[in-house]
Amino acid sequence: MFFASLLGIMNVSSPWTLVATGDIIPARSVNYQMTVRNDFFWSIRDIAPLLKSADITLVNLESPLIKNCPLTNAGMVFCGDQRFVQALTAAGVDVVNLANNHTLNYGWEGLQETEDLLQKNSIETTGITKAIKNIKGMTVGFLGYTIVGKTADKEALAADIAALDSKVDVLVVSFHWGAEYSRIPVGAPDDPRVIARLAVDHGADLVIGNHPHWIQGMEYYQNKPIFYALGNTIFDQEWSRETKEGVIAEIRFTGKEIQDIIMHPLRISDYGRAQLLDGKEKEDILNTFQDASNQLSTTPLSNF
Repeated sequence: MFFASLLGIMNVSSPWTLVATGDIIPARSVNYQMTVRNDFFWSIRDIAPLLKSADITLVNLESPLIKNCPLTNAGMVFCGDQRFVQALTAAGVDVVNLANNHTLNYGWEGLQETEDLLQKNSIETTGITKAIKNIKGMTVGFLGYTIVGKTADKEALAADIAALDSKVDVLVVSFHWGAEYSRIPVGAPDDPRVIARLAVDHGADLVIGNHPHWIQGMEYYQNKPIFYALGNTIFDQEWSRETKEGVIAEIRFTGKEIQDIIMHPLRISDYGRAQLLDGKEKEDILNTFQDASNQLSTTPLSNF
């Protein structure tokens, strides 16, 4: 009888949380601000408690971290100072997605340098390889892909996702996709909604999208949540309200099952400092997110 009771205790699924961010660049003006302040925790400090509170924190790092990164406030070739890895570590970041359109700005050498730096600091990476984390009895897999400016190899994508799905309890797939500065997911060239459904059909339990630099909505497909874009989290696009807004997604699990999703609105100031919001500012961004989600739920896939 005692043995049977012990088995029952062992089989009870434990709660755990995953937090996912939007686009993060420790580059260009963000890097400049951190460097002149001699404070590489500056941009992430105010959101760090939320990131660190999760059992697993996933971020999209849209910039290689290299030695001797040039200091600049302009340009579209991104790099960040390697000291930013200390901020990621202090903020409790566990997994970094490197699959995006700026990851090769300093070539394969810069990408390898970034991956080595992160892994030496106990941060897993995905985008080149898969990542697997074990938390509270669950095996959680991570894959990352960029389809910006190119057509996805849907057959290879499906096979890749299915292969890892067979080895993990929960599979999280990150995508860099869609058109920039749009409130709805539109193809560039592939329709993110089509790609998201393909991912879920082949085993993704959670899909996290980024790249548009605006908040987009979420929807459920086969009871699996798809976030099309979480907006900017740490960025220097000060020229519009939309590019200074983002949401951080907190997904609460019990075992394999998602129990709750909480969205945390933020605003960016001073070319890179992310701050969580409350009051009316928080409600306004939550309403933006909800309106974008409602539009997805009432618009047929063929109309996107």
